[in-house]
Amino acid sequence: MAESIKISMRVPGTSPMPDLLRMIGQIEDAGFDGAGILDSQMICRDTFVTMGMAANATSKLRLFPAVTNPFGRIPSVLAGAAQTVAEIAPGRTKFIIGTGYTSATTIGRRPATLRQMRRCIMEVKALLAGEAVEYDGMTNRLDFAGSDGGHGVPVLMAASGPRSLELAGEVADGALVLVGYTPGIVGKALEHLEIGAKRSGRTLEDLDVMFAVRTCVSDSTEEARRLARPVAAHWALLWGGPNWLPYSGLDIPDYEVPQAVRDVYPDLGHAPNWEEAIELTQFVDDEVNGQLCDALGLIGTPEYCTSRIKEMAQHGVNQLYLMPCLTFAPPEAEVQAFGNHVIPALAAA
Repeated sequence: MAESIKISMRVPGTSPMPDLLRMIGQIEDAGFDGAGILDSQMICRDTFVTMGMAANATSKLRLFPAVTNPFGRIPSVLAGAAQTVAEIAPGRTKFIIGTGYTSATTIGRRPATLRQMRRCIMEVKALLAGEAVEYDGMTNRLDFAGSDGGHGVPVLMAASGPRSLELAGEVADGALVLVGYTPGIVGKALEHLEIGAKRSGRTLEDLDVMFAVRTCVSDSTEEARRLARPVAAHWALLWGGPNWLPYSGLDIPDYEVPQAVRDVYPDLGHAPNWEEAIELTQFVDDEVNGQLCDALGLIGTPEYCTSRIKEMAQHGVNQLYLMPCLTFAPPEAEVQAFGNHVIPALAAA
């Protein structure tokens, strides 16, 4: 079981660099396969600087931006940054790009379009492969492409909707999939990835597929679900849930979302006052909240999370990217719970 399931942890760069690097070292020591470094320029330390420092401070951990975007840095800068980090940690890096959520909202702009995503991914892939790219009539290439000894840097796309999944399957080397965590939802998401893969003459087996799951671990399932309320309500009612809940097998009521919930900055799932956000979501009853938590990810006791990982592995989910519900807080509780309980239990299975 342990050999077939790879688990990575999301790391927000909200702590001072010494604390941040210490946390990344703890993630490696806990037995995680990888660490994704959040890229949100107004909130976090620089992603690629953090990755470079982390590459020197670790020996086995896979490192990747989670996720970067096409507008904070132009594609040629992104390719150069990715290749530079790969030199420090050959064979231990990935490049993951998305439309840029808080990166966009915190500077008053809209996330990237799928057309912009397609262009950026194809350009970054070409540059990393040592190919020439045209810029307004001028052709140039990345002089140091392949400088990591030929290991290569896989380019994945973060995707949460049907069209974005198809684009990821078509043009990227894989996908970071944020859709939910039930057999029906996972099966439907893989269908969309496969549609895209077929457009470029590939199959699902040709893609590196990681499933992003929201995570909250506590001594009791009730407390974990209470803490996860803002994330569950945000996903189900205001973001990607409507695309995927029909495939979950759950019957979720229609809720009238209070304006106060819509007004939380930057949004409910990233609320700076978490207890206040929990109170704002009391309009969703406990039973429904529990169903949403199960549909969304790994929310419960360490033992419960372990059983869910084993269950979903039977449905093709063998790479997990954990996204703790407290989005911008250091993932200390989750690292401890998985390192002390979940990862050893999976290794023993």
